[in-house]
Parts: sequence; C-alpha cells; structure tokens
Amino acid sequence: MITGYSVLAYSICPREAWFVLRRFTPEQDNPYIELGRFLHKNSYEGKGEKEIKLPGAVIDLIWNDNKCTIVGEIKKSSKSFKGAKIQLLYYLKLLEDMGVQAKGEILLPKEKKRIPIVFDEEAKKEIQDILLKLNELIESPVPPPPKWIGMCSKCGFAELCWAGEE
Repeated sequence: MITGYSVLAYSICPREAWFVLRRFTPEQDNPYIELGRFLHKNSYEGKGEKEIKLPGAVIDLIWNDNKCTIVGEIKKSSKSFKGAKIQLLYYLKLLEDMGVQAKGEILLPKEKKRIPIVFDEEAKKEIQDILLKLNELIESPVPPPPKWIGMCSKCGFAELCWAGEE
C-alpha cells in the first residue's frame, strides 16, 4: 500500500521506498528519527489538530485559516525540503480525492520557517509520476540495488542496505 511515508522515502531513495512498501521498519533508536518524533510532539501546540489519520497517511497538523484548510508537514530542517514537498503533495491529493480543497505548508520549527506548497497542475503531475513509479516498485520482487547518497549515513535502513557490502 502506498503511504505518505513511502512517497517521502521514494523522493530520497527508491530502495528505501521498496522496504517501506513491504512494511520494513527503520531502526527505531536512530537519533534522527528520535529528533523528528520530538519535534512533531512538541512543536505547534494549539495550532490545530495533530496526527490526523487517513487511509495511507498521517497528517502532522491541520488547521483552518480564513475558511481555508491548511495541511502542515513538520520537518527537522529545510535539507529535507524535496521529500517534505512530495509527501505534502500526496496528502493534498488524498484530501482532494475526498473532496477537500486544502493548501499546504512545510513547517520547520528549528529554523522558524513556514514554506507554502501549492497543489497546482504541475504538482498534480509530479505526484502522479511518483505514484506510478511506486506502483512499479510494488511489483518488483527485489529492491533496487543500494546506491550511496549523503542521506545513507542518517537513514534508519542503512544497516539493512549496507550489511555485507564492501
């Protein structure tokens, strides 16, 4: 099943997305994962409703602003902008499919930034292309080969990917 997490993972690493699509769980005591949990729990208290569950998604934060629904995706830093944007576009697509028009914001509490994300035709095409690629990964019996990128050192799947690699 495609989820917000698998969409985010794909934007970083197709191999990670393959694991996520098969419900593999990243190393839970990874300090980067722990920091993300802390920020989600302790940021934007009273801003709106937190952790809204939809089929295939858990929206970090949702609130109304001048009769407009805003979906917020909380991230540790702007370094994860690409993945946060894709994940937020996926949530906006899910909501639109349910008849809810919404706008998105990437929320960066440590940087004290809010980055608006627009769900326009270009964004719809971008998310549709990723969903097609994720469906291809679902059909693949083996993961894509590991390919070292800068994020590998922080990834909760690093040990799984690189165990036994020289």
